Amino acid sequence: MSSTKGTNKTDQAHNPTNGHARDANAKVIASIFNPPSSPGVPPPAETRREESHRPEPKAFVATSDVASYREKFDEIKAMLLQNRSLALLYIDASKLSQIERDYGSQIYEEVLQLVTKLILDMRGMQTRQDDLVTVNERHGDVFLIFLSKKREEKPFGKGDLEHLADRIHSYLSKRIYRTTCSYLRSRPKLGIGYGLVLQNPLIKEERLILKVIDDAQKIAKFQGYRMEVKNKEILQEIILKEDVRTVFQPIVNMQDQSIVGYEALTRGPKGTEFESPYMLFDIATESDLLFELDRLCRRKALINASKLEAPYKLFINTLPMTIRDPEFQGQPMVDFLKGLNLDPSRIVLEITERLAIENYSLFLEAMNYFTDVGFAVAVDDMGAGYSGLEKIVRLKPNYLKFDLLMVRDIDTSFVKREMLKAILSLAEKVKANVIAEGVETQEELETLLELGIIYGQGFLFARPAPGFAHQQPERAAAEANRIVTPTQ
Repeated sequence: MSSTKGTNKTDQAHNPTNGHARDANAKVIASIFNPPSSPGVPPPAETRREESHRPEPKAFVATSDVASYREKFDEIKAMLLQNRSLALLYIDASKLSQIERDYGSQIYEEVLQLVTKLILDMRGMQTRQDDLVTVNERHGDVFLIFLSKKREEKPFGKGDLEHLADRIHSYLSKRIYRTTCSYLRSRPKLGIGYGLVLQNPLIKEERLILKVIDDAQKIAKFQGYRMEVKNKEILQEIILKEDVRTVFQPIVNMQDQSIVGYEALTRGPKGTEFESPYMLFDIATESDLLFELDRLCRRKALINASKLEAPYKLFINTLPMTIRDPEFQGQPMVDFLKGLNLDPSRIVLEITERLAIENYSLFLEAMNYFTDVGFAVAVDDMGAGYSGLEKIVRLKPNYLKFDLLMVRDIDTSFVKREMLKAILSLAEKVKANVIAEGVETQEELETLLELGIIYGQGFLFARPAPGFAHQQPERAAAEANRIVTPTQ
């Protein structure tokens, strides 16, 4: 998760308060950091992605419009008798239910509607027009596609259904990712299975139908395991070949749009599913390769940032476990940075609020060493749902990054504005600077400035790209044209 974040060149005013004020601030922050799921809560948009897709329910097909397979039993029985066999494609989208737990039933229903439309739209493209699309139950999240007879009048042969399942998995994963990226902090996980049953006049048709569904469900679980093994092998190859790229997104002073630093972001092999950092790190977590991938990304980020001159600082996202990497400590680290002309005082080690709290003792011990050397510390994703405020204060971070989920539509959200005020109060107490992440609209920009936030990053200013914008006049001019000057 190597990424670097910009630097703030001025400290915000230090405003001491009494104990009662501190308690009040803590209550405000805690209550806002853990808001209840609400259908009206807008989804987070991920600044680190190139696209943002939000549901527009009017364009959807309602999930209730798709019949359950039990309602279509007669039609499915007819397919079995006519074709003397029955083939099934099984699509399990049940893991998307995390969205319902996080954002409420209305948002989840809208996502299911989008997924339903994607699956229905496959007919005539990835599947045949005459295939019968059903669900496990009304408003269900498991889709059962009973396949019509092959055009060439031939039965399904060896490998046909497996090949179809793989193709559908690739097709849907990319498109469902676009649908769910505003909600999930990881890639969507689909289970794709298949089954084939032969007509047997001794066995009741209903039982044959239930058997093919059961077989397809088992295959979906097996295919999931097979996919995990395949993805692990691909990731191992990526790590061995060091086939990752670093791109940089500037962090700006939002008052005058001057660049004050850069965040380095990792991308996998171009044109592949692994280009997405979420795909990379999800697979690394599943495959127990998180340490290996994170240290590679960190090293590549530092190497690629070697031409970044002072006074710009480099923010490096890292994991608690990789902070203890022996090659990133002591004399090896000093020699490595010296060879890159990077002074430790220009580097900020960044960790998410969640990981900092979950691995607090480990992180605090390691941070003491790095701060003694001259590194700065940043806590990312403030406001993402974790509220270990006392621990955050004890870390004494130099920077707090306001989570992009909370920046989104802050101009229309009273709760988010109050939360940001609370974080600003916390920042003043620990003498930290605040950076707003994921700024995409002028309205968000103006609201952040009104609230006292000086530094930010997001698509409104620049998208991640190779190299540094301030060193590329043409690119800098193009990005400058993207920036909208706030109303005075």
